Amino acid sequence: MIEIKNLTQQFGSTIAVEDVNLELKRGGIIGLIGPNGSGKSTIIRSVMGILKPTAGEIYVDGEKVNRTISRKIAYMSDINELYLPTVQDNIDYFTKLYNDYDIDMMMTIINSLNIDLNMNVKGLSKGQTIIIRFALTVARKVDYFLLDEPLSGLDPVFRDSFIKRLSTFREQNPSATIVITSHMLKEIQNLLDEVIAIYFAKILAYDRKENILKDNEDLETWFKEQYVQAGIQF
Repeated sequence: MIEIKNLTQQFGSTIAVEDVNLELKRGGIIGLIGPNGSGKSTIIRSVMGILKPTAGEIYVDGEKVNRTISRKIAYMSDINELYLPTVQDNIDYFTKLYNDYDIDMMMTIINSLNIDLNMNVKGLSKGQTIIIRFALTVARKVDYFLLDEPLSGLDPVFRDSFIKRLSTFREQNPSATIVITSHMLKEIQNLLDEVIAIYFAKILAYDRKENILKDNEDLETWFKEQYVQAGIQF
């Protein structure tokens, strides 16, 4: 379980996250949903130990988070880049950095793109880069996966491809806990088991999708209602 206790992140005079409390239990896909700049990535980076809390604490399976927590969590950042020259260079780097890879699974995903592994990453499309980064993330044998804005900037074809691949991964790994941040609620609604609504530094609501859809047409309707109840004006 990931426990976030009274998390606040402040940068100068800007409060990016304010007094957030969350318990993310094992299993399922959790959507952390909100507009750009609402604090989603700040929470994810805090869980990864990249950002030290201004206040509060974070625990993963009872262990207080620091930079070494990456051995327990696979992280796909919101920066859609591969930093080493070739696809193979990136594969080699990550498989040496972490010794918990399912190599067959990773290569099945990457080889489905039908690309030359020795090609320069600058020649990849945005969609191809996303799928490779997805493979380098989900092929690790860990219990937690944090995917930060993976759909941002994707064309419809690669967006659908990514969603199908994540759905398949979820079916094959039912005990995995997957947190995905996005502002594209309609696109990921069918993937989610639980939904967290966040708006500019604060958590508005957190519930299971099945409970939400009992009284709402869709998640977007519910999300907008959380704004109204919080007194937020559009």
